[in-house]
Amino acid sequence: MKYKNKDDISLNYTGNDIHTKLLKEVIVEAIKLLESDRWSSYIKIQKAVAFLKENFNIGDKNEQ
Repeated sequence: MKYKNKDDISLNYTGNDIHTKLLKEVIVEAIKLLESDRWSSYIKIQKAVAFLKENFNIGDKNEQ
């Protein structure tokens, strides 16, 4: 199921420009963290959340 926002707009990254490639790379790295066998589920989630927050410049809930 593709994500759609409240305006019914979904993501569509089918291009091959540098921004699309970079975004896909970040998402692939986050997936690798989540699928890793090296850590517990809790640690994997914490690492992936921290990675995504850092790369998308997202703060805590209170800062949004």
